[in-house]
This record gives sequence, structure tokens and C-alpha cells, in this order.
Amino acid sequence: MTTNEPKRVGVFGTGWGTRVSVPAFRAAGWEVAALWSRKPERAAMMAQRLEIPFATHEASALLDRPEIDAVAIHTPPHMHLDLCRAAFAAGKHVLVDKPFATNVDDARALAAAAEDADLTAMVNYEFRYAPLRAQVEQLLKDGAIGAVRHASIDLQTTNPLLQMDRPWRLDPAHGGGLLNELGSHAIDRFRQWLGAIATVSAQFASFPPEGLDPSFTTEDQVNASFTFDSGASAALSMSWVCDPPLGLHIVITGSDGVILATSPGSMLSEGEVKIGKTGDSQLSAIQAPALDSDDLPADAVGTSARLIQAFATGIETGNSPAPNFTDGLHSQIAIDAMRESAATGRVVPIAP
Repeated sequence: MTTNEPKRVGVFGTGWGTRVSVPAFRAAGWEVAALWSRKPERAAMMAQRLEIPFATHEASALLDRPEIDAVAIHTPPHMHLDLCRAAFAAGKHVLVDKPFATNVDDARALAAAAEDADLTAMVNYEFRYAPLRAQVEQLLKDGAIGAVRHASIDLQTTNPLLQMDRPWRLDPAHGGGLLNELGSHAIDRFRQWLGAIATVSAQFASFPPEGLDPSFTTEDQVNASFTFDSGASAALSMSWVCDPPLGLHIVITGSDGVILATSPGSMLSEGEVKIGKTGDSQLSAIQAPALDSDDLPADAVGTSARLIQAFATGIETGNSPAPNFTDGLHSQIAIDAMRESAATGRVVPIAP
């Protein structure tokens, strides 16, 4: 497929898939050619509402359509391995949502399947493409604060999933919980900014509301510390039982200064970045990056569309840009190590 040929995607999932992925693909210049849901009536209803020409509840019916170049998989993570394998077997490029898998064995199998398929395979860590996060990444690449020594991420928010019809996101068996839902993004930030994780120590706490199905009891609070191969360290504190929510607070300290990034939300899709050099009396705000020529917003649709543009470039050039399945695997390794540490009370080393 080249840039002059139409790019067509089939979307799996009618939650995030229809609310964000469909408009994001269209904003990035793709045609949404098919929609899948486990419930046939929902697939038909949402396809009609969004003017998608084909709807199905059978994965094979979508994957067998020759006009589809790629699929976007926005299903519960316990379904990712089978769907990705089937998509690769059908010759489709794959964008799969996070959390990447429910365990490291499935994550390794996903990464191996992508390598064997030799197709473009990316993970939907879309907020890598948020302008403010990209600004932080560029500052670090430019050495604006020297060698990075420590980073901290503090997120205090409320759990929107209790009010949404997505119970699997609260179900540990299906990849739910704070660590998978929001912690996976934090791990992706740390890996992008500080490199490979060497060790992790973690503690979890649960505060289930009255009346919640006991099978949906999972972590509501996460505290963790990390070391990195680079010699840097990091701390993570997250809660989605903070009401009212206080938002996101990120501090990155280096040999020559400090970066502060804050957001009223759980991602850096909005907010402010400040920097201070060693010896400064106060931090200085950095002008927010200008939106690109496509005038994509900084919200989830806009950041997803930017990731999808990178996905299209990967298809055209025959590679898998970051965040790819290797990134998904390493994030899952860190998540499983955090769960092991929380269960055993030990510092868990992460094999390279």
C-alpha cells in the first residue's frame, strides 16, 4: 500500500473503538470499512449510526474482507492474542489497544506473532503523540536538564469506569484495574523517557465501593519505585479513588535542572510544562507546542490520529514505529513484575 492508495481499516470494538478510534482514523485520512462487536445488534446499530458499510459479530467475516488493509483491535485484552494471530494470518496490519495482554506469556506470543508476520504492528499508547508529552520527550532528547536522574509520576483521580458500561475494565481476569488501565500509560512514559527498567518494587490497595461485584475487586491505588539500566530511578503514585480528582503531576530531575508537567486530567493531553535550570530561582513555563498543519486537537481523538499517521507511515515503509509490539511486551513484563512484587513484598529484577 502506498500513500496514493486508499487506506481502509476494520475496527474491533464498540466502546473506545467507536468513540475514539473511528473518528481518529477518519481524521487521519482512512476509510472505516467494517465494524465488529460481540453483539450483532450492537454492531449493526453502531455501524448504521457511524455510516460504516459493513458490520459483523464474527471476526473471520471482517478479516476475510479483501479491501481491508489493517485492523484496530479495541477489545478486552484477553482477546488480543487470538485476534492478532488471526489478523496477521489474514495479512492485515494491526493496531491493538493497551493493556497489551493479560500476562507476559501472551505478550511474548503477541510479539513473536508480529515478528513472524512481518507486518506493521503497533500498540495504542496514543498519548505518546500528545503535544505536551512530545514536548517533554524533545526536551529530554535535547539535554535540556542534562542527564536524567529521577522522575516521579503522581496521579490522583476518580474512577470513571464505575459509571460506564465497561465492567471488564474492573475485572482482573480480563485485564482490568488501575494498573492496566492507567498504570500501563505511566510505565510507557517511564520507558520512553528513562529507558529500560531494571528493578521494580510495588504495593497495591483496594477500596471497592459498596455493592460492587466481588469478582471486580482489583487495585485502586498503586505505589511503586523503579530503577533503570541508565542508573536513573523513578517513583509512581496512582489512585482512582481521589474525589475530587487532583490530576497529574510529573517531575523529572536532571544533572542541570528540572522539568515539571501538570495536567488536570490523567494524561498530558492538556496542562502545562515548566523548566528550571540549576541555579534558577523559579521555574519558567514553556510555550505549548503549536498544533500541526492538520489542526488535529490534543484530545484522545487527535493524539490517536497522530499515532495512526505513524501507523500508516509504518505500513508504507515496511516497519513498526514505536510504540510497537516490543514496547507492549516490555510494558507487560513490568506490569507482571509489579504484581509479583506486590504479592511477595520483594524487589523484582526485570530481565533484559
